[in-house]
Amino acid sequence: MAEIINTCFVIIGFGRKMDHSTGREFDLDKTFEYIIKPAFEELNFLCYRASEITHSGVIDLPMYDNILKSDFVVADLSTLNANVLYELGIRHAVRKNTTIIISESELKYPFDLSHIVIEPYEHLGKGIDHGEVMRFKKLLQDKVVELKKNPQTDSPLYTIFPDLEIPKFTAKEIEEIRENIKEDGSLSDFMEAAEIAKNQKDYLKAQKELTKALELNQDNSLVTQRLALVTYKSELPDKRSALIKALRLLEPLNPSLTTDLETLGLSGAIYKRLFEIDKIVDQLQKSIWFYERGFYIGNDYYNGINLAYLFNVVATLEKDKILAIANYGNAKRIRNKVKDICNNHLTDKSWNSRDDKIFILFTMAEIAFSVGDLDNENYYIQQAITHPYSDFAVDSYQSQRQKLKEQIENFEKKYQDILGTAM
Repeated sequence: MAEIINTCFVIIGFGRKMDHSTGREFDLDKTFEYIIKPAFEELNFLCYRASEITHSGVIDLPMYDNILKSDFVVADLSTLNANVLYELGIRHAVRKNTTIIISESELKYPFDLSHIVIEPYEHLGKGIDHGEVMRFKKLLQDKVVELKKNPQTDSPLYTIFPDLEIPKFTAKEIEEIRENIKEDGSLSDFMEAAEIAKNQKDYLKAQKELTKALELNQDNSLVTQRLALVTYKSELPDKRSALIKALRLLEPLNPSLTTDLETLGLSGAIYKRLFEIDKIVDQLQKSIWFYERGFYIGNDYYNGINLAYLFNVVATLEKDKILAIANYGNAKRIRNKVKDICNNHLTDKSWNSRDDKIFILFTMAEIAFSVGDLDNENYYIQQAITHPYSDFAVDSYQSQRQKLKEQIENFEKKYQDILGTAM
């Protein structure tokens, strides 16, 4: 008979999610991978989440089985995700104790959760400080050890009905879970393989891995977003076809209504590239609309720096001199805001924990280039290329730099009569 070990199922969002009450975006993979999973594995628990389990058919069935029968469940409420709240309710309905609820420290709890013990931790957005990882990991471990010794009722239902029977995994079921995690690959495995392939610019392989991931979980927005990205980056069978296919992939995410920064940024990027091929002004306007929403909704540097570039494009195309100058000035104004955003990231305590440092540095390089500050541009480029997978980012930067150079030169040449020394 297989060895019986303790199990911990983690109810948590996958990838980056936004807390709409504060406008902050969290990488919840970091919470799971850096804190929760290591904390429980060091206590000899089998610790996993839905995305790691290989399954066929409807994902709800094996997920609920794990919610109901796991020895421990950790639920992260950081973004008040409706699925997480619903799944937590199911857990409380059938398990008397050993449910641990956690959240990012700035979460604004709904009134009905104010009486429940929620352990706070500090998430820095794109990463988590090492000291906070160690602190909260120890807190979880101490809590688990104490609850195993002295179980406390944490379910509102079992407070009223203390004699209900509690469902548990059999030894055979635990072994099946272990095998399902190991065998054909989990959602996390496919996502990791796709990210490596993307960074190596092997977009076809990345597409294959993400397609497998999407087969496991068709409702996962992060998988859909990354598949759209590598699809248009592949430029196969040709640039335009790849862009149209990427747009169709994003349709289930409702780009016209969403507040998701990644979906908005991808939609803006696709329409920007379509405009470069078709020269249809409506495509340019759509790109501006998506980037503008992403910039103002999330104070997001990626959407902002692309929005500034598009105002340069509009300025060059504009026939009315006053409107052309206004759009050119708009580009400068937005870049100044983006510069402030990036400077805040560079000086924030979360800087070393961020996984997007290379893109922030290239954004600062582009801003420096736009005003002719080549020394600072080179400084930020040299900082950026010390980071892993810089080849992927360097190619994107060089392409964008050339486009911006052409827009600025064309504009200055076209309107040099009224710009004069002001340029």
